[in-house]
Amino acid sequence: MQATRRHIIRGLVGMFGSGIAHRVKGATALNESPEAEHFRTEQSRVLAKYGVAAKSQFVQLTAPSLKAQVLIFGRGEPVLLIHGGGTVAVSLAGVISGLAPSFRCFAPDRPGCGLTDGFDYTNVPFREHAVNFVRSTLDALNLQKVSLIGNSMGGLWSLYFALAAPDRVTKIVLLGGPAASAPPPPHPRPPRPPAGDGSIDDTRRRFSMLMADANRAPVEILEADFAASKIPGAMPAWNSMVEDCAREHTTTYALRPELKNLKAPTIFIYGDKDMEGPPSLAREMAALMPNAHCEIIPNAGHLVWLDQPNSCMRITNEFLRSP
Repeated sequence: MQATRRHIIRGLVGMFGSGIAHRVKGATALNESPEAEHFRTEQSRVLAKYGVAAKSQFVQLTAPSLKAQVLIFGRGEPVLLIHGGGTVAVSLAGVISGLAPSFRCFAPDRPGCGLTDGFDYTNVPFREHAVNFVRSTLDALNLQKVSLIGNSMGGLWSLYFALAAPDRVTKIVLLGGPAASAPPPPHPRPPRPPAGDGSIDDTRRRFSMLMADANRAPVEILEADFAASKIPGAMPAWNSMVEDCAREHTTTYALRPELKNLKAPTIFIYGDKDMEGPPSLAREMAALMPNAHCEIIPNAGHLVWLDQPNSCMRITNEFLRSP
């Protein structure tokens, strides 16, 4: 069991980059710090880059009990976008921009990320937490039913919620492989410093593991990601989540026996260079679902919408608009 736990820790660290550090205790309001104010500025620059005049709304959640930032933009049927581990909602600004003409987008910062309150995941029932966060966010926004778009950890949370509350999910778009899609042991990656990235060059190096070509990532995205890593509590929250996932053996691969119960139409938009593993992983998972298929995007990595934005958004829009 200890060996398995180490493999899961190393794999989750590899997916998103992290080190194991001190923890924050409970939900902690951290969005008034100078670092958070700097992140607000960088967040605004990303939104301006993509022409997204998003409203930043703070909602009080009941479970977990914390205040969460949600970026809101667009018109039409509601879509909830859940970002990946170690990053923030505004990293999906390009996706929001591509959907906004036809869909109302809601993109929360997950607990311990961005301007949402800090959070200590130690001994938290992880799957229950993920389901509760999505449900509480929808309730706070008065959304009864939505389509879900998730990247990496956000993809895993989308699957958790769709299995727990199928009546509240219209469709699912998985951008890149959901977290820990491959069977253990996953390959370890270099750890991320506990205090966050030391410089923007460190952030760029992390993105080089997540993309087929990190030069495609707008500098505004890199600057916002770097600023988010410096918010007090961001890295401790992430590190406690990594440990919690390892304790509970939390992986997408472990969900495979349940995928036959997933009712919502689902699409995997998977880069052929995704660090999660080969495209066969997406094909195998889609084959286990009653109403799923996958699109393999050439020359794209884990952050598929940054590597190949045009193909990614065309496929996403077509899927969400289809009957």
